[in-house]
Amino acid sequence: MRTLVAILALSALLFATETPKPVEATSEDQATKALADFEAAYKGSKEVEDRQAAIFNLHAVPHDRVIAKLASLLRSRDEQIRNVAALAMGGQKHNVPKAGELLMKAFKAEFRNELVLASVIDGMSDLNYLGYWPDLEKCLVDLRAAVAVRALDLVAANKDWRAWETLLSLYKKQIAKGYSWETGEVTVDTGAEGTADQEAAEAAWTAKYGEGGSKAKAAATGKAGARREVNLRAQLRRTVKELTGIAFDSGLDFEDWVMEHYGEIAAKVAVMEGKDPVAAEAKANAELPAKKKQIAEEREKLEKIAEQNRKMREGK
Repeated sequence: MRTLVAILALSALLFATETPKPVEATSEDQATKALADFEAAYKGSKEVEDRQAAIFNLHAVPHDRVIAKLASLLRSRDEQIRNVAALAMGGQKHNVPKAGELLMKAFKAEFRNELVLASVIDGMSDLNYLGYWPDLEKCLVDLRAAVAVRALDLVAANKDWRAWETLLSLYKKQIAKGYSWETGEVTVDTGAEGTADQEAAEAAWTAKYGEGGSKAKAAATGKAGARREVNLRAQLRRTVKELTGIAFDSGLDFEDWVMEHYGEIAAKVAVMEGKDPVAAEAKANAELPAKKKQIAEEREKLEKIAEQNRKMREGK
């Protein structure tokens, strides 16, 4: 087990590149001029593009009065205005807690609006804001591609290990030998030759969606106006590589790697959550044998179900 000093030293090294340099607020005179220029440009044109440009110019003016102005724009009735205001808020790096808090309010208010929600997530990424977890987790599995991709970008930008379980689940579904059906997709790689992977995938699909698919899933998909399948393979691979340094060939490879680094990952999560990394690593290492056993049993169960399905199709 690492000593506390060693863990803290490792943590400092791991997150050194993620800590943004402090940004000072612009002067009162500069803020006053920037806001005056904004008002003139915004009120001087009714064209959305002109107003959006005026808003985004505030991205380069870090000041609490600018934050207040952008906060008011985030409440506009026009989603195009709210969209750019969220992006501009990402430039308010002199006061990340306040700007991030306002973006989180917008995150919750705009969750059904794909356009604005994606920009809110972009704004948080620009800020290097970390207060989005666990709310962001549902965006990683969102059926709206723009939302899911931005969420993956945010996790990658912050090297956010709090997302590892969701990333692993996605990787196992999307990056392996995958088989798609009308109502969903599952991915299984048993390591076996022939049709074993497809049969295991069919078994996993049935367990997840049921014989007729999930009505709840279909309803949610229709409500969001999204496609039934979001291909995140390229972005997911980049995000996981950003965290681990490895582009895994399959979800099972990623899972095996996680098991080898289970305690270390727990320590990294603890650092991000402001908890004791030594205690977290010790707890995770104590849980590891049972976790490995559970994974082995799950893989064996899928293989057995796939074999049963194969025999049923062959009439045996």
